[in-house]
Amino acid sequence: MKARWLIVFFVAALAGSRALAGNPVEEVSRRCKPASQGEPRIFSSDFSWNMTLPAMKARFEEMYRSPKRLGHRAYWDKETKTLRLPYMKERGETVELPFGFVQSVARHVEVAFEKDLIDAVFFPDMGHSHFLIPDAAWKEKYEPYPVEKMGEMYTEMMKDPRIEVFYHTAEQLKTREKDGSLVDDERTKHRHRTRNISGLNESWADLRILQNPSSTANTVSEVPGFYWWGAGFNVSAQKDGCFEYRRAGKTYYFDLSLFDLESDPAKPGSDY
Repeated sequence: MKARWLIVFFVAALAGSRALAGNPVEEVSRRCKPASQGEPRIFSSDFSWNMTLPAMKARFEEMYRSPKRLGHRAYWDKETKTLRLPYMKERGETVELPFGFVQSVARHVEVAFEKDLIDAVFFPDMGHSHFLIPDAAWKEKYEPYPVEKMGEMYTEMMKDPRIEVFYHTAEQLKTREKDGSLVDDERTKHRHRTRNISGLNESWADLRILQNPSSTANTVSEVPGFYWWGAGFNVSAQKDGCFEYRRAGKTYYFDLSLFDLESDPAKPGSDY
């Protein structure tokens, strides 16, 4: 994508003070158990492309109440007293999930709701991410990392306040008709315009909106001045999730995972 086509709209700072997300260590350590064998998991076939906005919102309510959760998700390790993220599941390898990063993600979710940029926290909407690493930081710190230490690199990135977390929202929302025209619904048009959001890795972070008019889906895939790290994390809200975010005075919970949604082995060929 040519840099000149990238139009960046900075979202204005929130007026007044606001409470930060919760997530006290005591609560997180109680809620965040490792995924158990045979536990219901979210699969790619739980969702479909080109969902209407009402259908997407209704599906979120169903999934939030269901027992299904992200597989290979973050959990609290009692021995090390740290949050861990499964990284190489074949070898049972995990990486440390910095507590501050959880606060950053919770903040991003809360601000996205407050600014009316999302409708749900799961794959069809605000459910996957990427990292924007400033070019200087990439050259200086991250590019030299050897492959065998990539897990450590993830932890370092999640500790780095220079990095932005980028979210493609409205991922499976139907925004265009078969003839290419935008769906004739103002809310859906708004979601199409604002589907690319990013925020600093800070618990006080605001969000900015980026657009790519050259893309029919308004999909941004590179940002001038940043190295695009495509392999981010998945986030999905569920009533028994590890971490909390607040919306309209209510508390909701979500999980994090470094792994994309997998196919349901019991339903081959049913993805999306």
